[in-house]
Amino acid sequence: MGKKKKGGILPYIALKALYLVANILPERPALKMGEMFGGLIYSVSKGLRRRAEANLVRALANEKNPEELKAILRTMYRNLGLSFIEFLRYRKVDQDYLKDHIEFEGLEHIERGLEKGRGVILLTAHFGNWELLSMTLAVRGFPLSAVVRPIDNPLVDDFVHRIREYHGNCIIEKKNALRRLLQVLKTNGIATVLLDQRASPSEGVMVDFFNIPAPTHRSIAGVARHTRSPVLPIFIHRTDTSRHRIICQPPVELVITDNRERDIIENTRRFTLAIEQMIRKYPHEWFWFHSRWERRKKKNGKR
Repeated sequence: MGKKKKGGILPYIALKALYLVANILPERPALKMGEMFGGLIYSVSKGLRRRAEANLVRALANEKNPEELKAILRTMYRNLGLSFIEFLRYRKVDQDYLKDHIEFEGLEHIERGLEKGRGVILLTAHFGNWELLSMTLAVRGFPLSAVVRPIDNPLVDDFVHRIREYHGNCIIEKKNALRRLLQVLKTNGIATVLLDQRASPSEGVMVDFFNIPAPTHRSIAGVARHTRSPVLPIFIHRTDTSRHRIICQPPVELVITDNRERDIIENTRRFTLAIEQMIRKYPHEWFWFHSRWERRKKKNGKR
């Protein structure tokens, strides 16, 4: 019973209220509300903001001055506010929406990958409006299976889960996801993984991220090595307030030798580099809140 009540009903009620308002309003004022929401969160989330600031300094201080870093942070919050409203307006995402709001680049790489019959792994990150990315791919004819971590509040998790699967995508819970991923690829499906979060010592290997060693999930490299499925970096980039470009890159060249562990480390490094390169190009679109390099200390002092 305790788990079912975790987080309480108030966040769910607030989410439903925002959902109703976001869908009652026309697009332009709804997105304006999203921008204001992003600005509000910037003002009140001091702890999160300090963490994001620290990560930005750690990754980009040698390349950006303090004013540039501050601008990146503010734009990130704006993008998150816009993305949240777009997510809540998920029923608007149809073929007409794609024509008016989405530009696609490189989708032929998915088609060619599927022609091989071993499935496709789409490699992405918490970048741009990553939730809209999966929606638009499904509407375009590429339904996918995405690995996600359940939200702690079960009421909110159920609401978000229904949105994520509305267009025909399938959600795979992160716990025990490996078997499901292998099944998706075995049936020539599309599996999507976000590889930009910190891994635990048992799940990760150390590879550089912005020239700093970071524990990174090893499972995708292991799956790709086993299945020989092409791994395609794919990202969604906001080009205007309501417009996006989806960029699907050619497959990452996999290293496959008789040394499995070395292959996993090298391929994980290559996957991480693809993500880093996109973040460097559009730093304001990445989710800088992640404790990517070390675990945060909890209030009781434990890690």
